[in-house]
Amino acid sequence: MLGAPSFEYCNVAIASPDKAVEATRKYLGKVKDGAGAVDASTVRKLSSAEVAALGLKAGEVKPA
Repeated sequence: MLGAPSFEYCNVAIASPDKAVEATRKYLGKVKDGAGAVDASTVRKLSSAEVAALGLKAGEVKPA
């Protein structure tokens, strides 16, 4: 039986939604399959102003 979901939000400076989700999985130390599987999805695209305000560099992942 699965436990309660744990919601973790990250800001990612990667334009491709699929690549952003994969980078987030790696950042969180999770794997796609097995006991450490994570269900991740893209919520919305950050504007260039938001990326700049958050201090994200290209390809970087930070907790929100």
